[in-house]
Amino acid sequence: MELEGLKIRSFSEKKEALNKDYSLLEQLVQELQNRELPPEVVVELNEEIFRLNAVSDHDLKLNFYVRLVKKKVLETLHNDLEIVPKNYYRNLWSALGMSVFGIPLGIILSAILDNTASIAIGLPIGLAIGLAVGTEMDKRSLENNKQLEFEIN
Repeated sequence: MELEGLKIRSFSEKKEALNKDYSLLEQLVQELQNRELPPEVVVELNEEIFRLNAVSDHDLKLNFYVRLVKKKVLETLHNDLEIVPKNYYRNLWSALGMSVFGIPLGIILSAILDNTASIAIGLPIGLAIGLAVGTEMDKRSLENNKQLEFEIN
């Protein structure tokens, strides 16, 4: 079974954000068409693409539908196949590092130094730990061919 393509659309210059989101979704679909995907995942992705292709170009909620389909496609890839965009784990773990490692470390430092301003010292340390963990996980996903060729913000 083959993954369907997106309908070719042209947007006015006023809809720059919509054009950017739609072209990113087109890149994602084109890359997925070049990969071997299980049939059940292809069926699920095709349903989302059919729904988006059915929406009119002049629909006011088209931008919402494009973002929703992009989110659902990425969730399906991550949950079912563990395929992620570039720097996915780095971005995830930078926030986790600050909250999981940085804040507790800052609290410990503030208790040791008896200065509450020391809480802020833990955040960059936690950020560095999170970036290191996330970068390592991104390398592992690249080695296992579980990473997409582009980054999604």
